[in-house]
Amino acid sequence: MKKLFNQSLLLLLTLSLFSCTGPTPKADQSGSDTAQKMALEIDGNNKTTDPAPLISPAFSSAHFMLGYLSEKDDIQFTLSTYMQDLKPGTYQVYECTSAAECDDKVPDNNQIALFGPYPKDPMPPINLSRTAYHAPKLGLTPLMLVITSVADEQQAGNPFKTKRVKGQFSGTLACVERQQDNNWLIVGKTTQVNGTFDVLCSMR
Repeated sequence: MKKLFNQSLLLLLTLSLFSCTGPTPKADQSGSDTAQKMALEIDGNNKTTDPAPLISPAFSSAHFMLGYLSEKDDIQFTLSTYMQDLKPGTYQVYECTSAAECDDKVPDNNQIALFGPYPKDPMPPINLSRTAYHAPKLGLTPLMLVITSVADEQQAGNPFKTKRVKGQFSGTLACVERQQDNNWLIVGKTTQVNGTFDVLCSMR
């Protein structure tokens, strides 16, 4: 069977998101009102207990990106979605390749939501990671991202302009594989991912 992703692609995706957003300023981890805040529920269970995770929000090239990385929680979560302007609204986030059934107007690979274990060496098995899809034949629907507010607020020590962005997201993510008959199949169980965020977002 041909896997949808390989380990090198997953690592590249994760590292590209966190490297492009730069290091998190110390003020973000201070526990103050201006700290980056993000919570994740996985299948109904709170999975974000790390007091100092790497939370990396950014808006660049018409994409809103949000990441949570924690070795303590053994979690990586990355979200990237296309929007011309960073503003309140509801957005569908899903991979638009392979198993997905997408409108021709939706560009390939312009958005993704990925959940999995913390990247380490050796890399965790690929089937432990989950991705958001629009694939009705598999019973999979996009992750829904709701941005509730966007306000000007400058983050101390950040050379880029920043905005305070609040919202939540919810979706069922899955690992899928192509079978020998070229049909796609969900491997293992799907994972329900719910989250909230209150972050200072760098405007690139």
